[in-house]
Parts: sequence; C-alpha cells; structure tokens
Amino acid sequence: MVRYFYLWTPFIVVGAVVVLLIPYLALIALALVALAVVAGFAWAIVSASLGVSRAVTRRWQGTSAASM
Repeated sequence: MVRYFYLWTPFIVVGAVVVLLIPYLALIALALVALAVVAGFAWAIVSASLGVSRAVTRRWQGTSAASM
C-alpha cells in the first residue's frame, strides 16, 4: 500500500510547483495555509482553556466534597 502512495509523489510535487508558479493560485494557496494556521491556533486556545477550566472545576469539587 505504501508503494501506491509513492506513485502519487511526482504528481503532488509537480502540482505544487505549478500552483506556486501561477500568482493567483499561489495567493489562494497562501490564504488556505493562513486559514489553516489560524484554525490551528483557535483550536489550541479553545482546547487549552477547556482543559484548564475542567481542572479548576475538578479541583473545586474535590475540595468542597472533602470539607463536608
């Protein structure tokens, strides 16, 4: 199955070079990459804040249950 992916490698490389050589397509590709980076940052911020809020909530529940 890995050999099948090696078959597509030249097409991907040539396609990427063609897309980057045409200015309008390069701008579209740059915009898509920028959108992916922004989405990655947003996902990281949301997941980190959810993790912190869950940890704080568990800590508060643990201390309130122990004091009763």
